[in-house]
Amino acid sequence: MIYTLTLNPAIDQIIEVPNFQIGETNKAVGEYDIIGGKGINVAVMLQHLGYPTTALGFLGRDNKEMFEHYLTEQQIPAYFHEVSGKTRTNMKIKSLEVKQETELNGVAFAITPADITAILTLIKTKVTKNDCLIISGSLPRNCDPNLYQVISTYCHDHEILFVVDATNDVLLSTLATKPFLIKPNLAELNELFGTNYHFKQVTEIITLGQKLRAQGAQNVLISSGKDGSMLITTQDVYLANTATGQLINSVGAGDSMVAGFVGTYLATKDYQTALLMGICAGSATAFSPGIATREVVESLKPQIKITIFNGIV
Repeated sequence: MIYTLTLNPAIDQIIEVPNFQIGETNKAVGEYDIIGGKGINVAVMLQHLGYPTTALGFLGRDNKEMFEHYLTEQQIPAYFHEVSGKTRTNMKIKSLEVKQETELNGVAFAITPADITAILTLIKTKVTKNDCLIISGSLPRNCDPNLYQVISTYCHDHEILFVVDATNDVLLSTLATKPFLIKPNLAELNELFGTNYHFKQVTEIITLGQKLRAQGAQNVLISSGKDGSMLITTQDVYLANTATGQLINSVGAGDSMVAGFVGTYLATKDYQTALLMGICAGSATAFSPGIATREVVESLKPQIKITIFNGIV
């Protein structure tokens, strides 16, 4: 069974304006909400692709119903520990004429030591040997910064394959426990190492990815939006383009990529096939108002070309 873990879920409120101006009154021409958070997004895409999954995590008690309704609608079994307060709302303002997004992330609920104990108990009750746990996103307020490390250590010690999609020190703290996959995007990779590489600087980016592998990550998937993706494994480095289409929604695209890659790899044990589905899933969601359907994902396959890097760009 594939499990996803979302410790800091969110409602993403998308507001579309013709040309966003700071300090001015901006009239919206469209708006919609996306219920999720990174792990929930992963679970929904896995379900759309036909890979059974169960969602775990925290939920704010004050607005839990909308998440419960959404997950029921998506036919995803879910076990969430309720905490005091409400799950945060993130606002994303899309300026349509200049094709820019401005993000304002809301304040997360705060958790207690008792909540941490409860989520660890939930994980240990549900996730067992030979399962897969995908750990995604940021930590809520008052959370022990080592919680991801504690969870990843449990997975390592109990032969649970696990994936980490997090940033900065939270990600680095898990590497010694040998996650099967980590997925920094290029901006996050540059932030980790204090660099400013562009995606065309392939050898330099590979070097950074190999440094993460040297610290313990088994595979490193690096995405860079429309510029493409790179997968660094034990044996090979794969380079791939991205599908073309109209960008509608960036929310959940990276999460969909993780879902497509992990679900397909577990089914096929083939990196190239998994990378293909990951790219198509991520692109499909970017071209959709929410998490994309399987039909849209499948339709993008002919656009993707994957090559094995041989030292020549």
